[in-house]
Amino acid sequence: MGGSVIACGGLSYYGLRAPSSVDFPEEKCGTGGKKILVCYESKAGATGEVAARIAEELCSNDYTVDLVRAGNIISLEGYAAAVLGTPVYMGKIMKGINKVAGRFESSFKSISTAIFVLGLTMKEDTAENREAMMDYVKPLSDILSPEAVGLFGGRIAHETLPPLYRAFSKSDAEGILAEGDFRDWGSIDRWAADLSKAWA
Repeated sequence: MGGSVIACGGLSYYGLRAPSSVDFPEEKCGTGGKKILVCYESKAGATGEVAARIAEELCSNDYTVDLVRAGNIISLEGYAAAVLGTPVYMGKIMKGINKVAGRFESSFKSISTAIFVLGLTMKEDTAENREAMMDYVKPLSDILSPEAVGLFGGRIAHETLPPLYRAFSKSDAEGILAEGDFRDWGSIDRWAADLSKAWA
C-alpha cells in the first residue's frame, strides 16, 4: 500500500509539472531611472511571457527592471516599485505569489505596487467577468493595496501544459479549456505604458 501511495504521489507531481521546453524568463534590462521589480508565477509560461513584455515596456521608458520568478526573490531593497503577476488556476491565483506578498508585505507596502492576472474568464472582457477576476485576486489585493490591477485573458496551448492539465483540455475541446491564446497584447502594452507614466 505504501508503494501505491508513493506511486500516486509521483504521478501527481509529474502530472502537474510543465514540460521542460517551457521557458520561465528571468533577466535584467535598462540602465537608468528608477529600479522596478517585475515578479511572477507561471504554470505553463503564458504569464511569464506577459511579465517579460511588461518589463520590456518599462525598460523602454528608462527604468531599470529586474524580471524574476516570485520564488527567487531575496529582497526588495533598492526597488522604487514592483509589479506582481499570476495566472488563475481552478478559481485561485497561484500560491507562490501570495507567499512572496506575505513574506515581504511591509516592503511591498513601502513602495508602489501593481498586479496583473491572467485567466480564461477574461476570454471576453465584460463587467461580469472583470468582477469575477477581481474576486480571484482579492487575497493578493488585500495584502498589497495595489495602485493598478491588470486583468487579461490567458492561453491554452497543449504543448506547454502539464500532462494532467493537457488531458483536461483535450477532453473539453469545445469548452472553456479549448486551445487558444486569449491574451490581448495591445491591452497589456497600454497597461504597462500607463504604469510607466504613473511611476515617472
